[in-house]
Amino acid sequence: MKTSSRLNASLSTLILSAAVASSAMAYEAGDIIVRAGVTTVDPQETIDPIALDGTTLSLSGGTSSLGLDSSTQLGLTATYMYDSNWGIELLAATPFEHTASATGELVAVGNVVDTKQLPPTLSAVYYFDTSDSFKPYFGAGINYTVFFDEDVSAGADSAFSGLGLTGADASIDNSLGLAIQLGTDYQLSEQWLINASIRWIDIDTEATITFDNGSKVTTDIEVDPFVYTLAIGYKF
Repeated sequence: MKTSSRLNASLSTLILSAAVASSAMAYEAGDIIVRAGVTTVDPQETIDPIALDGTTLSLSGGTSSLGLDSSTQLGLTATYMYDSNWGIELLAATPFEHTASATGELVAVGNVVDTKQLPPTLSAVYYFDTSDSFKPYFGAGINYTVFFDEDVSAGADSAFSGLGLTGADASIDNSLGLAIQLGTDYQLSEQWLINASIRWIDIDTEATITFDNGSKVTTDIEVDPFVYTLAIGYKF
């Protein structure tokens, strides 16, 4: 009987300790979760043919377009929890750098425009109830992507000069669109955690190259990237 009583007491203590630990590691109203890590923007671009003054640019009956490369930078997020499930998250990062390269008839030109972008994103996030250290979540919100430091490459400038177009100056419109994400935190302790997430962001823009004579080369771009993040976080 004594052995049974001791066993029951030990089990009760273990269960109580686990419940207290689980409660201590759960998110609560007022918690602030800050994360920093590696973020990759991988464009899934759909790009219209390049047009010169509204007419599709064609040198020998074909068309030309652009392709975008990926970029990896430091990604930062901060989440404020309204309760144990709902929070609001802000995504920031160091500037991503992308190169738009020619395809089609102008493929030999290679790189056309280099640009940088910042994708601040504000999202509502919902954490699913779990009984372990994994805390999966879903988020949806608004992204505003700012493009800057657009620069026409020497090769593209030379190619346009061969067409009588000089003084190339590039600009890319900013974009406002929807962002959705899936992710999970894994708590290493009450404060420290690791995080993995994937986002899809609706980024639609127009790239324009303006020349000295007033002519313009334009193309519409649906960037629509997947954004992958692996980060370490701290809960305040």
